[in-house]
Formats: sequence, C-alpha cells, structure tokens
Amino acid sequence: MTRLTVALSGDCMATRGALITSDPAAAELREVLRAADFAFTNLEVVPDMGRGHPVHNAAGGGGLIADSGVIDEIAAAGFTVLGCANNHALDLGVDGVLGTVDLLTAKRIPFAGIGPDLHAARRPVYADRPGGSLALISCSSTFLPGQEAAAPSPDLRGRPGVNPLRYSATLRVTSAQLDVLREIDGETGLRARRAEARTLLGFDPAMTSRDRLTLFGTRFQTAETPGFTTACDLKDLNEISRWVAEARRRADLVMVSVHSHEPGPTPETPGEFLREFAHRMIDEGTDIVVGHGPHILRGMELHRGKPIFYSLGNIVSQIELADLVPAEDYAKVPAAEQHTPGRYFDELSAHGRRLFAPHRQYWQSLVPVLTFDDGTLVAARLHPIELGLGQPVHRRGRPRVAGPVAAKEILADFARMTAPYGVTVTVGNTTTGEVLIEGS
Repeated sequence: MTRLTVALSGDCMATRGALITSDPAAAELREVLRAADFAFTNLEVVPDMGRGHPVHNAAGGGGLIADSGVIDEIAAAGFTVLGCANNHALDLGVDGVLGTVDLLTAKRIPFAGIGPDLHAARRPVYADRPGGSLALISCSSTFLPGQEAAAPSPDLRGRPGVNPLRYSATLRVTSAQLDVLREIDGETGLRARRAEARTLLGFDPAMTSRDRLTLFGTRFQTAETPGFTTACDLKDLNEISRWVAEARRRADLVMVSVHSHEPGPTPETPGEFLREFAHRMIDEGTDIVVGHGPHILRGMELHRGKPIFYSLGNIVSQIELADLVPAEDYAKVPAAEQHTPGRYFDELSAHGRRLFAPHRQYWQSLVPVLTFDDGTLVAARLHPIELGLGQPVHRRGRPRVAGPVAAKEILADFARMTAPYGVTVTVGNTTTGEVLIEGS
C-alpha cells in the first residue's frame, strides 16, 4: 500500500526572514510541514533577481517584491512544492517572472504555473519522494491583461506569464431591463460610435442577438429573474484538463492549485466558475484542488471523495515589511515625506484602521494535512493557524499553530462555511480538527 501525506496552505507573501520564529507553536507548525511527504504553498511574491521592472498593478493592490533570499526562508520553513500562478507573479514584468523560473530551477524547488510560454506555464511539475510522487498544476483566474502566458507562433516566440484560467461574467436582466439598456446605448451615442466596427465586421459587436447586449464591458442576457453568474472559458478548461490527464498517468497524486480573488454571492463563497472548474478537475483525475487568493478562509467540498479547498487564506503575510516599493505605489499616499517603505504602508492602512490590518479573518487560516492510501483520501486533519492579529507590524504575519481559543474560533468558522457542501468538520481536540470522510 502507498501512503502519502500532503500539507496544504494558502498565500505565502514572505518579504523578510525567520518565517518560523522561536515560539514553540511556530516550531510545531514547522514539524507538521516537514512530517508531510509534500508541503505546498502559493508563492505570492516576486523574488528580485535584478531583472525586470515594476509593472503597474492596480488590480493586484500594488507590487509585492522581495529580496531573492526569501526563497531560502520559505524552504527552511518546510515548504517543498510551490504554486506560482497568481496576480503578483509578474510584478517585475516578463523578465521578473523568468528570473523566478531561473531561481527556483537553480534551487531545485518544484514549482508550477509560470513559464517562458503557455506550454511551460500549463504543464505539471513532478515532485518525487521515497514513498511516491505528486504532480502539481497551478493556474490563476486573477491577472492583468497581458500577464497570461502565450503560445509561440510559427514566426515568434511565446510570451512568458502565468497559466490562465479565464472566465466570463453575465448579468441576467429582464426583457424590460434590457430594453432600458438598449435605450441608454442609443440615446447616449454609444451605438453611433460603433459605426466603424459595424462597417468592418458586418454586425454590431455589442448586440450579438436579440436577447443579449454587451455594454460597458459587461455582458447582459435576458432571463426571468435578474442575477449574476460566471462561467469558465472552455478553451482554458479543456487545456488544463488535458494536462491533468497527462499527470494522472505519471504520478501517484495529482493536485491543482488555483488562485482566484473573484467571489460568489458573498466573500466567503467562490465564484460560480471556480466551483465549475474544481469539479471538472476532479472529474478529469485530480486528487486535490487547493484554492487561495481572497486572503480569507472559504469552505471545502468533497467531490467524488476528493477534497476541494476553495481558499486557505494566508500562511505568511509580510506585505507591510516589504522594502522594495515601486514609485507608482508610493504615489498612492499623498505626502512626499512618506516615501519610505514603513511610512508608506502605515499611511496606506490609515495607521492600521483599514485594508487587512484590522480584520481577524485575514490573520487566521488552516493547514490541512491529507492522508492518501493508494490514492484514496482516508484522513484530513486540520491545523488552525494564526498570524498575530493586533501585534506590531514587524511581529505579525508569521505563522504558528493557533492556541485553544483561536483554534476553536477558526474551526467553527470553517465548519460553518463547509456545511453547505455537505461536509462535516469535527473538533479532534483543542487545537486540531478533522474532516469526516465517508467510509473512514
């Protein structure tokens, strides 16, 4: 029998050293990570290799860049497999992402999700241990236009970037509401400004059918009840599925990492396309889907007996300790005298009153440790993690196993968010939880 254990975590935004502190609860977490055959995290920081230039990243909340030594710190903390597809992967442009590829390759750290072209960014990485092997595919639905990797043509090399999971969003409106939108389109002059496009294409690109309208960059479609929904881009879905099938033939376990900031009806629920994607990955042969991106915990689901974690929040958050701040980020704070890293982050957070600093959920997360026997999930132990809510900026953001009070709070939140998927979370003792797996 092949028994393998996988420790999972969310976003790792390391910008300083000693990620595992002298706190015994931090050392306990390191032992949890090191005891697993594979310990995964999402690398959401660009290790500066002196290559590339800052990219304006309004959608991602500014640049997240650190000295290249953070990779050694992440490895020393116990992480052995990295997902790299996320909205910060290209904060230093294509040269920066190629620098990350070269650095991780030189250090022989398995990683997936970025590459010099689409083929390289799509394909799995294989991590081998004495007990067996893990294949990892990493993708992101959150990125700026042009940050997705592109395939080469017969004439030109491909574009470096992330493995993209694109999606479409549709606003469902009643027929009467669509009529109002068409009226706005006509009376404001927007329709007239599409005259050239109609001439060249032979049709109006905003009005592809009687019951659809694309306006202000949004697609509207008539329905009996108004609503909003998202759906995966079919090409991306099929191409990622093809690599899952390839990985299934070549590893004991297959894991897909997906970075997605896009919410569903509430911040705690995933976008509709993300659940569609996760189910398809399991159907194609994936053993684990691990999500991250919104910087808070979301629930988990068991689909065909395989775990889907819709978000594991943060495992390291040292954003406020970054020393490499682009000029465009400095420009977000008004006073010129604030142009030092510490003062910039202090102003940006209104001295700890906004953004991430005051929110409990941001500073709490989970590290699930999954046990598989011959590819079948037989146990899922949940280790609640806290990152130091309320601590001074230079002390918070580094993980440790949560104490009894915080652990109970984290597990209760996770159980509540998981219950709608029909999965039961039980408290094993004061500091860990278990996922109830049918048949175990």
